[in-house]
Amino acid sequence: MDFVRVIKHSNDLEKFIDIPEGLKNRKVEIIILPYTDQEDIEQGKKKSLRGALSKYKNEFLQNQESDAWSKNVVDKYENR
Repeated sequence: MDFVRVIKHSNDLEKFIDIPEGLKNRKVEIIILPYTDQEDIEQGKKKSLRGALSKYKNEFLQNQESDAWSKNVVDKYENR
């Protein structure tokens, strides 16, 4: 990644950017990095996984999902 790092007197920068009082009349380090919009990065990475596991779908088991936990608890702890 290309970048620029320069040491300058803050008075030279007052024409371009607002300098906080604590940095006026001092040497400052300027680092220039390429701007990357985080939104653009996230949009490029987002991919939908919808339907990715559809080949494993079992409609018979889907109907049993609502009471699967309670049945499992009964099976496991019924005789304790």
